[in-house]
Amino acid sequence: MKIKDALNLAKQKNDSTRKLLECEILLCHIIKKDRIFLHSNSDFEISNSDFELLLHHISKLNNNYPIEYITNKVGFYSQYFYIDECALIPRPETELLIDYASKMITKNNIKKIFEIGVGSGVISIILGLMHKDLEIVATDKSDKALEVARKNIKLKSILDSSLENRISLFCTNLLDGIDRTKDDFIVSNPPYIKNSYKIPPNLHFEPEIALFGGDRGDEILLDIINLDAKYLCCEIGYNQGYLKDYLKNYDDICFYKDYSSFVRGFIAQRF
Repeated sequence: MKIKDALNLAKQKNDSTRKLLECEILLCHIIKKDRIFLHSNSDFEISNSDFELLLHHISKLNNNYPIEYITNKVGFYSQYFYIDECALIPRPETELLIDYASKMITKNNIKKIFEIGVGSGVISIILGLMHKDLEIVATDKSDKALEVARKNIKLKSILDSSLENRISLFCTNLLDGIDRTKDDFIVSNPPYIKNSYKIPPNLHFEPEIALFGGDRGDEILLDIINLDAKYLCCEIGYNQGYLKDYLKNYDDICFYKDYSSFVRGFIAQRF
């Protein structure tokens, strides 16, 4: 079957609003080619088994299974990373957390940071690529998530061979058992959804440990605030701006908004 015919038939089976794009992404994944190849070789013949696999993947999409988990690939901060069901899929708004953290690192000449809830590793890796002399201690309660982070650190070591030496991973809660100093810098995108919240269908395939923060949703965030780091950068839920009331030990506090103008995080500093 020709590529153009396969895409046309597959598109008709796809229920999403991005019918053709998703079919192209999936076919690229299956035949190990890029979209330029698809468009410039539309008469190229693919096997029946490849077409059947394409239809199988589309069926999963129609059941709200994330395309990123099918392709094991996610775009984030102009980079591509490995991803699977063991780690939360990075969202565009988390790029804002990196931007604010990076500015604070530069402004205060920070040489070491801690990330709580490293997940796929994208925050630590991007910050490590942006700041070549930065040491990063990253923790997560999930061994499986840490394996995803390790894969991504190795993957991006092609860009900076020092990453594997500068990013240390630990399986622990918060910073339990980690040596700290009075000038700690903590960055985190922790779970902040309350346990009773009815999440959209696509989120059901992502790890609950990375989504739900407790009965109120803010329990882990409050635990992080109570660590009393000198510098603190956190992503939060759109309705959690009240956390400013728990940041009274900080001298400089700034809440920032996401691309939809919802409050999405804060940076805080003690002088």
